[in-house]
Amino acid sequence: MSNFLYFILGTTLGGMVGVACMCVLQINRLSEGKGDLDAETKRADTVPTDRGRS
Repeated sequence: MSNFLYFILGTTLGGMVGVACMCVLQINRLSEGKGDLDAETKRADTVPTDRGRS
């Protein structure tokens, strides 16, 4: 009976740790995607123009 309780406890804790790791990795991936969008708007190879100035 003791071995069964250890098995259940280990499975539960292992599942929680696995889900937490996947959430952290997903958040990291989403934040990298946002950074790529910001990098596209601030590209260094664009030529400044005088549009909008009177």
